[in-house]
Amino acid sequence: MFLPKRMIAFILMVMMLLSLSAGAQGFRPYQKAGGYQYFTFGEYPQTASAEKSPIIWRVLEVKEGLVYALSDAILDVRRIDGQQWEYKGWLHSELHDWLNEQMLLQAFSEDERRALHQDAELGFLSLPSVDDIRNPAFGFAGDKDRLFVGTEYALAQGLYRYSSRSYSPIWTRTASQKKHAHRSTKSGGGLGFIGVESDDLGLMPVIWLKEDEVIITSGEGTLGSPYVLGSSEASQ
Repeated sequence: MFLPKRMIAFILMVMMLLSLSAGAQGFRPYQKAGGYQYFTFGEYPQTASAEKSPIIWRVLEVKEGLVYALSDAILDVRRIDGQQWEYKGWLHSELHDWLNEQMLLQAFSEDERRALHQDAELGFLSLPSVDDIRNPAFGFAGDKDRLFVGTEYALAQGLYRYSSRSYSPIWTRTASQKKHAHRSTKSGGGLGFIGVESDDLGLMPVIWLKEDEVIITSGEGTLGSPYVLGSSEASQ
């Protein structure tokens, strides 16, 4: 059976449009030319009066069905551990437990928690590693890319802000060679370390999102119009 040329052309056009649509609706990692892709997922206090609003995430990596994403703003401020001179490492720290217990329940609904992947060691929520925030493939080519800004809520909780500047230091999950310290950002976006009892550094959590558990319902994937996600089960 031979199809008319016009019908063949129409079918090819439809296939092309479907392909473009699928690509536009998928997650992609950071691109030097295109920048970050952004989406909202969960909610957290973000105003000085602790009113909740959706958390905006920037996509760092898409790999093996998981979207590795970093919160776009500093959401909160806490110490890593209260036992600086007896510190037993990140996986045994106060902050690791707090992220995977209190913040997990506070920020995400039951349906949203089902869409989160639990890393075998790091849990559902963690902090970026120092390698993450100095990785050009993740959008961190230099110090200026690490000038992170806190929400009004984080600042109200005691987040340190460098004098006359808008940005603040953050923790990473990477321990320093100094047993009592972790790697962190410094003035100008440089990298250094500070003792784990310091209680005025910011938290920018990372998550691993199961790509097949969510669908993009609206938005353009930009910071001004981030993707809004829904449950893939709800759409069936």
